[in-house]
Amino acid sequence: MSKKKSLNVKKVLFFIIILGAIIGTIILYNNKSKNNKTEPSNITSDLNDSVSEEKDLKKEETVISEKTELEERLENGKYLSDSGLPVLMYHFFYDKNEREPQDGNWIEINDFEQQIKYLSENDYYFPTWEEVENYIDGKTELPEKSVVITVDDGDPSFFELGVPIIQKYNVKATSFVVAYWYGDVAQNKENNISYQSHSYDMHKGGSNGKGVMLSWSYEKMVEDLKASQDVLGGSNIFCYPFGQYNELDKKALKDTGFKLAFTTQGGRVKKGASKYELPRVRISGTTSIESFIKKVE
Repeated sequence: MSKKKSLNVKKVLFFIIILGAIIGTIILYNNKSKNNKTEPSNITSDLNDSVSEEKDLKKEETVISEKTELEERLENGKYLSDSGLPVLMYHFFYDKNEREPQDGNWIEINDFEQQIKYLSENDYYFPTWEEVENYIDGKTELPEKSVVITVDDGDPSFFELGVPIIQKYNVKATSFVVAYWYGDVAQNKENNISYQSHSYDMHKGGSNGKGVMLSWSYEKMVEDLKASQDVLGGSNIFCYPFGQYNELDKKALKDTGFKLAFTTQGGRVKKGASKYELPRVRISGTTSIESFIKKVE
């Protein structure tokens, strides 16, 4: 082999070696790039996880920062005294320019507005029924200025004259409805009003000269109570017709899911009170504003 030919072979081999080294370097670099490169789907997933965690954190902060009105009211440490919670009892309403009252259960509408205005301007708190039950059970305190407004029967005079005043001052009240008489009021429920049971059709006299609830069988009472719940849409607070009750009545109420039951006996609701024998504070047509203030203080 000539020297010239041998030199050419060496050049070719050298070129092949250099080319192989270059190709190897390129392959090695690409593999490293692939290993270090995060897939787009992984980036998106990580980003979504981060956003989700941030949202969850914000939710937790919101939950922590949000307090109920009751919690805010109790922060000042001024609680309802041992004298208890006044649950006010009303019945009927009238306008003196249009009619005369039938008896002491009728409240002149201007007097009623004066009473409600006083409660509103003096920042009274109107607890929910759940809060009232928790207060009785000793699970919570109530603010020192707390009051509950109840109106018996579901009479049209309350919805025509009383409810507009309740809504005007943005307070809350409960209507204890005799569902057989006035059950239709629950079909078009008013704001700020809780609709609770005064029975379906037990607000009438029995053969013993007292209300029929004292003489009806357990089964008949349960049927009546369930009927009132159906009409009112799930009532669980009760007001005894004529304020009369016995042990069988209380059992029927418990068995049909009622949590609390009110009488017409005078007094305030206190911690540890019997939940099916709760008293109220009667407001009559002769109750002056001075007397009213004393009743709720």
